[in-house]
Amino acid sequence: MKVIVITGPSGAGKTTVSEEFTKRNKTYANIDVDHLKHMNPNAFTKVINDDGSEDFPYSAWRLLGKKTAILAKSYIDYSLDVIINGYLEVEAWEEIEKQITIDYRLLLLPAESANIERDSQRTKEVQMGQKAVKRGQKHFKEERFFKKFELIDTSNHSLLETVELIEEMVK
Repeated sequence: MKVIVITGPSGAGKTTVSEEFTKRNKTYANIDVDHLKHMNPNAFTKVINDDGSEDFPYSAWRLLGKKTAILAKSYIDYSLDVIINGYLEVEAWEEIEKQITIDYRLLLLPAESANIERDSQRTKEVQMGQKAVKRGQKHFKEERFFKKFELIDTSNHSLLETVELIEEMVK
């Protein structure tokens, strides 16, 4: 069974691409980590520590990684391929890798200007704003962990072109 992970900044197309891919490829289950995050929203609200620093209330990212891996393993046990899509911190990815083998690591990273434009077209409830988009871009470009991911610049690709590119990569 194949495991594909798709990550990238807000507005890169992770969810849209993963949903379309799984519609076209019937052997895949799509795990959208945002759905798992919403199961415990308070875990991803930073708290202020006694020293004034900010942190998550407990190892929320590791727990999310563990829950994601358990769900992926369940699909694999029933002979389904898996896509895990969404934004995760490095410790969540590390937790996933302890439990399952990831076959394809894909980083959707449109040009910053395209990313900002896409974000501005989202509904107000999910817009990140220009500052957050730039911070996300920087994170994915500079974080060493993501150097082992295959970069896909989705700036000038349609949804169908991106899905077809991924299909070609994983066949």
